[in-house]
Amino acid sequence: MIEKGIFKIWKNEEGRRVVYSRGQGIASAEEVQGLIDAIMELSCEWQDDKGFAYMAFIEDLEQVEPTASEKYVLLHETLSKSQCKCIAYIEGNSYEVSVQASKHKKRSESPKTVNKYFAIEEEGMRWFEEFGF
Repeated sequence: MIEKGIFKIWKNEEGRRVVYSRGQGIASAEEVQGLIDAIMELSCEWQDDKGFAYMAFIEDLEQVEPTASEKYVLLHETLSKSQCKCIAYIEGNSYEVSVQASKHKKRSESPKTVNKYFAIEEEGMRWFEEFGF
């Protein structure tokens, strides 16, 4: 597990091509950049045609300021360029953060990556199976 500020980032322990992150509180631009760097480090072996999936637990995150928001747009673009095929957001009841995450995706140039929002992890994992992850 890698810790970058408010984020914890880790790989799937069962060998599935999935990187996870869990954040808590308000993310700064520097912390989001650390998140990007850690995801790229953990997924470096999977940046091929099959790609990988990313699951973000956002239920304990709060909305971010504009500088961090720009980094989240960069996160989507970086994931797309690195062969991330799908992103599952585990939102619990955090609707406001989900709306902001959706806006980041729309502003990014990442048409190859599909995003979807779920209340619980198990739903996201079943969805990943549809993509072979």
